[in-house]
Amino acid sequence: MHNRNSTPDGLVREDTHDFVTTYTPSGDNSINALGRLLRDNRDYFLDHIAERGVLLFRGFQPHSHQQFHELVTGSLGLEVWNGFNLKKTPGIVTSWLRKYSEGLVGGGDYRRYLDRDTVRLGPVESSIQGPHTEGGVRSERSRYIALCCIEPAPYLAETGMADLNQAYLDLPTALRARFHTAWNRFSYRSARKLNPLDRLVLRLSPFQVTEREDGLADMALPPCPATCAVPENGRVCLQPWAFARNTNRPVRDAARAVFTGRGEIGLDSTAEGMDLSWGLCDDQGNTVPWTEDEQRQVFEAIFRRARLMAWQKGDIALVDNVRIGHWRMNGEQGNRKLVQIQATAFNAEPYHPARLPMDPELAGA
Repeated sequence: MHNRNSTPDGLVREDTHDFVTTYTPSGDNSINALGRLLRDNRDYFLDHIAERGVLLFRGFQPHSHQQFHELVTGSLGLEVWNGFNLKKTPGIVTSWLRKYSEGLVGGGDYRRYLDRDTVRLGPVESSIQGPHTEGGVRSERSRYIALCCIEPAPYLAETGMADLNQAYLDLPTALRARFHTAWNRFSYRSARKLNPLDRLVLRLSPFQVTEREDGLADMALPPCPATCAVPENGRVCLQPWAFARNTNRPVRDAARAVFTGRGEIGLDSTAEGMDLSWGLCDDQGNTVPWTEDEQRQVFEAIFRRARLMAWQKGDIALVDNVRIGHWRMNGEQGNRKLVQIQATAFNAEPYHPARLPMDPELAGA
């Protein structure tokens, strides 16, 4: 059995960032070799995702999303869990359903399913996405995400990643204390008047739907934790989902302040296209104030902790989806093809720190 504290034979390990460990081949760089390494050392790699945050495998170069899928599900043995496709429908059906839902709520991130599990991420814009955890609009989400670069962008278009525990600790004490106990509350307004099919779909959804006199609908999701403790170590992490219209300008302003020298940074089209509101509440559902200036402070704290993942062809990254937030940077699309698999069901609610003893520093003492 492999010693979990030593690097597996066949790999060179380097801690290339505060929360990123990069593994490169010391010999055989074939996909089969990487598959064997993942299969023979599953516990080691899962332990190190929790310890580090991001594991990057560079230099093996898978050439298809099918090879990537086999590495994640076959070799590493992760169970796919995608909140948008829990029924495991074929990719073409899920892509249609996603397009349909985007038409209902407005906007659209243009990601398409290559099969029932693997998603091709959306195209690059002259904007920077808001930071988010994958599926963070609800308590139920994936614990891990796996990313594979089949083809990088010709210029910039990195994936920004940040340690959400460090960003949380960087907040002013009063704002940190508020997030420590708060819940995220997300609500959409429909982009069109509801039709019979819309009503049928929404009855099967987690939304609480209120139809308005003008025929549109307000669709509220149950509150989910605004912060979450990492199960293995208890680190409290922000849990953002910055695709809301009301946070789009603070995201843009924070990006302009932090990421200088990247040309014009505009508003994210997905967040601008959806009438989604992101608010905070307490565990009784009472509104917790959160000003636009405070929103910008949160996003700047996250962006200032960023590691911009400049993808190389064939890169594979395994990411802790509780501890690490991510977003797409601006750049040129070219033939960029970045694909993603979400894995391992996770419920953030049991790890909400709201009922834990309050740290005196958080209480302002």
